[in-house]
Amino acid sequence: MQNRYIWTGLALILGIGVISWNAMAPAPAVQSAGAPPRRPVLAAFPAMVPRQSAPPTAEDAPLGMQVDQLIATHDPDDAYTAYWLIANCEIFNRDHDRMIYDLEEVTQKRNMIPYRGMNDSEKQHDTKLCAGMNERMRVSRFDYLAIAVKAGVSGAAIQMAAEGPFGDHSALKTRPDDPLVKEWKANVLDQLSKEADSGDLSTLNYLWVQTLTGDELIAKDPALAYRYAVAQGFIYGEINGPEALEATMYAPEGQLMKTVVDLSAEQRSAERAAAQRIADNARERHRHAENAARPAAG
Repeated sequence: MQNRYIWTGLALILGIGVISWNAMAPAPAVQSAGAPPRRPVLAAFPAMVPRQSAPPTAEDAPLGMQVDQLIATHDPDDAYTAYWLIANCEIFNRDHDRMIYDLEEVTQKRNMIPYRGMNDSEKQHDTKLCAGMNERMRVSRFDYLAIAVKAGVSGAAIQMAAEGPFGDHSALKTRPDDPLVKEWKANVLDQLSKEADSGDLSTLNYLWVQTLTGDELIAKDPALAYRYAVAQGFIYGEINGPEALEATMYAPEGQLMKTVVDLSAEQRSAERAAAQRIADNARERHRHAENAARPAAG
């Protein structure tokens, strides 16, 4: 019975996490066929990346030209966008389809997740664009992803975790004692932990689910799961108000936290304090970002 509640709750959380993260900033209702997704979310769904800051490139420009223009900016956000252009083409060339971000799936069709399959026009676009992908480009995407991870681009570490060691996720299970795999794993876990502690919502959302269930990369840790979930509630409460859905859903003593996490009162108290420190870090980071964006006084 408890497992049913856990997985029902996780399904709800995944959907709300996608919708809430996109709702925090305006976005095009429909993602253009050639554009990479917009923001990072749980790896279980098509990941989204930050806005593109490179000079606009014609959508019918060859894939290599688009990637080269992005990399030429030396901007880690653009390196992440370049990664996704290539990654999307690999998905399309393999499956002849990929998921498209479309907010109308939620606003008009009442679906929980704002994604759909490609229409015929989008498939024709990607057929032409992705025909230009070669093996060198396919492998180079890991270099672009590493640039984004090193710079702390939101969502990049989550995507590296999804890719696995050097693009081979099975290595975590088949070669766990390989020194290179162990080094890769330690680096990714360290980056994820730093981003979570800074209050990055996409990383908190990803890690709370992963630490709740556990896998080859991330160990099951109910205390950390509670910390990361409650931190999200605190942060969303400051952004959207204490009555916001996310704030009440992740409330420290709410029904979800009581149902899916079994901790002592002392553990809950300690992890709640840690969650508050994460929320404080998020507030401070937001304040710094606002100050940096403010024009200097004349």
